[in-house]
Amino acid sequence: MPATSPSSLVRFIKRFSQRSSSNSNSRTPRFTSIVTATTLATQLFATLLLNGCAGLPYRRPEVPVPPAYRGDTTEHSTRQNSLGTLAELRWQDLIHDEELSKLIQEALSHNFDVQIAATRVLEARAQLTISRSARLPALDAQAGYGNSRLLALDSSASSLSVSLGWELDLWGRIRNMSVAARAELLASEQARRAVLQSLVSDVAGNYFLLRDLDLELEITRHALKFREDFLALVQLRVDNGYSSEIDLREAQVLVESAHTAVTSLELQIEQTENQLDVLLGRNPAAIVRGRSLLEQGLSSDLPAGLPSALLERRPDILQAEQQLIANHALVAVAKAAYFPVLCLTSSSGFESSALHDLFSGSGAVWSIGPAASLPLFHAGSIRAGVRSAEAIQQQALLLYEQTVQEAFREVADALVTRRKLAELRIEQEGLVESLSAAVELADLRYRGGVASYLEYLDSERQLLDAQILLVQIRREELANIITLYRSLGGGWQ
Repeated sequence: MPATSPSSLVRFIKRFSQRSSSNSNSRTPRFTSIVTATTLATQLFATLLLNGCAGLPYRRPEVPVPPAYRGDTTEHSTRQNSLGTLAELRWQDLIHDEELSKLIQEALSHNFDVQIAATRVLEARAQLTISRSARLPALDAQAGYGNSRLLALDSSASSLSVSLGWELDLWGRIRNMSVAARAELLASEQARRAVLQSLVSDVAGNYFLLRDLDLELEITRHALKFREDFLALVQLRVDNGYSSEIDLREAQVLVESAHTAVTSLELQIEQTENQLDVLLGRNPAAIVRGRSLLEQGLSSDLPAGLPSALLERRPDILQAEQQLIANHALVAVAKAAYFPVLCLTSSSGFESSALHDLFSGSGAVWSIGPAASLPLFHAGSIRAGVRSAEAIQQQALLLYEQTVQEAFREVADALVTRRKLAELRIEQEGLVESLSAAVELADLRYRGGVASYLEYLDSERQLLDAQILLVQIRREELANIITLYRSLGGGWQ
């Protein structure tokens, strides 16, 4: 129902004034002038009513969009055309670990959150059908039979009829309810996509964590074996009087601490497997591994793309916008309560006091006619309903703007994390190389009796910590690529 602009109303009033003036100066009877004026006034009143209930059409809110993501150092113009952006990749093209791909496929098929989100889409689709059905006539059938006794007189009545009712949607109430229901359906679909996006990210993140723990366990077990061998050497030196008893105790402490670390890592591995099993929608069991953490190759060098594309790609932004559209339509529904409700009703059937005469010609009855209701006094409830709908719409608008702003922040955080983690990994790799050389030198010095056991002990501890930290940095790099991919709107295709 299009809204009438103020300028068109002004032109309408001018034409009305000119026509009234010409009628008063002409020889047209006064009755014709009165009829004309009444007709024009009725048209003007109807136009104002239609303009008041139609409301303004929905327009996407204007939000400040930066020309580029903060922290994005890629060349958009040269690389984006040839290779595309990171968000445009399917997750199947981003992840090259076959076992991880199988786990993601299993999660997409059996995860409970995905199934719940799918049923919510079905619920919203059914609600849309209910809203649309209100725009069509409703046909009902009624049948009844009654028997009563009064003062020794028996009486009975039988009836069979079909009734038809149709509400005329003059003010757009039913139409706007359908618009709101359709927007709710689209919002639920975007919510389902957001669940898929989160699921792909969570499965990949937990898998990388599992491979991180596997590598840490391997390093710790290697350190344990080395410490046990070194404990035997210290024991031999103590037995021959070359080392003190304190060196033996410190070597034993190193072995015991390595045993504790191995046990702790085994606990974390099994718990991570159980967490993955929950995401996969199955009972706790062992997880089949694929590539090691150091063999994982993700397309981390692809550009992030343009920030304006984020408004069309991220499911949470699209969901927030559809909620805004639904609330915008519900404001028009609330305003329609100010105006009359007009229905066309009709019924046809048979009534008789005797059941065998029910379908005789004398028992046929029918009725047809319009019915209208006009709100006169509701103690401000209609106005309060409009204000409530407008407040909810304003909340949806603020939520949409907040979602867009949060999306830009998430992308910027992921981009700066990617850059800094790469720098940190290079520095940590250099530190591990230096500490490895220091441990070898300390080992030679201790075996030669030049250095104390404390010097070797300190170097070995630093090397193990540095190796573990390097593995964790690598895992954080992989997880960050998945996070960036998700922040850009990828992951649910």
